[in-house]
Amino acid sequence: MTIEIIEKLDELIAIFDNSKEIKRLEELKEKIYSDKSLKELLENYKNENNEYSNTFIELKKEIINNELVSEYRELENKLYFLVFELNKKLSTLTNERSCFNANN
Repeated sequence: MTIEIIEKLDELIAIFDNSKEIKRLEELKEKIYSDKSLKELLENYKNENNEYSNTFIELKKEIINNELVSEYRELENKLYFLVFELNKKLSTLTNERSCFNANN
């Protein structure tokens, strides 16, 4: 059963890698890194020491409200919860000890 699970996981990873969501996530990441104004905002945010200052709060709002960042975070959350559900299901399959029972 373990070999079957590994094979199915490899298939699932390939499906993920080729999915439109992953491709869009990669595209958004590229756009975020190449956006000069967003890069500047992120740099200023990173350099702001006081997380309670108005500057810090305003920078954070501006970053979060950015269209690219917003879409990226939405896709990232969807994928995170999908992987979480897959992990839960895998956990139930792999925690099953019946195939390792000493009585068999």
